[in-house]
Amino acid sequence: MKILHSITTINRGGAENHLVELVKGQTHSHEVTVAFLKGDRYWQQTLEAMGVKTVDLRMKFYGDIQPFWQLRSLINQFTPDIVHAHLPPAELYTALALTGMRSIPLVISKHNDEPFYKIVGQQLIARQIAKRADHIIAISQSVKNNVCFRDLACSPSKVSTVYYGIDQQPYKSVSAQSVQQLHQQWAIDEGTYLIGTVARLVPQKSLHTLLKGFQLYLQKTSVQTKLVIVGQGSLEAELKQQATALGIEQFVVWAGYHEDIPAVMTSLDLFALTSVYEGFGLVLLEAMAAQKPVVASEVSAIPEVVKNGISGVLVPPQQPDQLAEVFAFFEHVEKRDLFGKNGRQTVQQNFTLSAMIAKTQQAYEQAIAYSKHKQQL
Repeated sequence: MKILHSITTINRGGAENHLVELVKGQTHSHEVTVAFLKGDRYWQQTLEAMGVKTVDLRMKFYGDIQPFWQLRSLINQFTPDIVHAHLPPAELYTALALTGMRSIPLVISKHNDEPFYKIVGQQLIARQIAKRADHIIAISQSVKNNVCFRDLACSPSKVSTVYYGIDQQPYKSVSAQSVQQLHQQWAIDEGTYLIGTVARLVPQKSLHTLLKGFQLYLQKTSVQTKLVIVGQGSLEAELKQQATALGIEQFVVWAGYHEDIPAVMTSLDLFALTSVYEGFGLVLLEAMAAQKPVVASEVSAIPEVVKNGISGVLVPPQQPDQLAEVFAFFEHVEKRDLFGKNGRQTVQQNFTLSAMIAKTQQAYEQAIAYSKHKQQL
């Protein structure tokens, strides 16, 4: 099978990381090409090392017409058996590029439950694209519910839930030296209870809640504790100002961007995610694969990933006082070990790459069958 993936960027990010893992599995039996609209080409070398052709559509701005012609030309040259679009801008350009090509099946993956785009008429555009699609993949049941019953009004039979999968091996093989180096870099003393997050510093992640919850926890505890925030984003300066205003700046490590996420996760004692919504939360799988307990907001797809009271503790969003209570709960090593082991077992049972790849293939087969049916009408 010849598969063409289109995506907005191949930068490092949840949907993009997922695409790389999916393509890695597909290259064993399919010919795969990846087209992207813009970005820093982070995954290009990795994809091409797999034998995957990558095509930069060189979008200069949203609404730029050139990527449409380039993508349409690519489709004509590559003659894919199926086209798979990821993220709203790529969905739109792909649907337009397929105009008049009804015989080519289109699958779209919905990676979040946000509005299609912040423009007038966005829902109408999203529904027209969904109508052209022969099948839709939702990365969680929460996203599927949004697709079927709110934003797109699609028939549930046209939508498959396919969870992200993860390769656990890199998380099982992190060396003690790697952990020690990170602790030295972050100035973490031996015996320190280390709470951490890996997140973009943007409003969605509600890191103001994390900082306030950490301050409330510090007021109650005598345990030596630090908070590590790994990531970059537009709110960095504002969040640092908040930490100073809360009087906790000496207990917070601003770690910035880190390449080696398995080592980062292994270095923590507790992983926290305080998002106000998540389409899935791949970072949760990364923490659980590293055998770390999780505290996270009880929103969107997160309860599908983290089993409350088993692999982690879920709290209402934007409730720092409850967050502080969970930080205190996980001061005990025995509890962290138990929840961490449960988390790794959950990943092994429910979030494997093999299951993700197989279920995606099933979605392709449904799309091809539906496309043939449409042509016969």
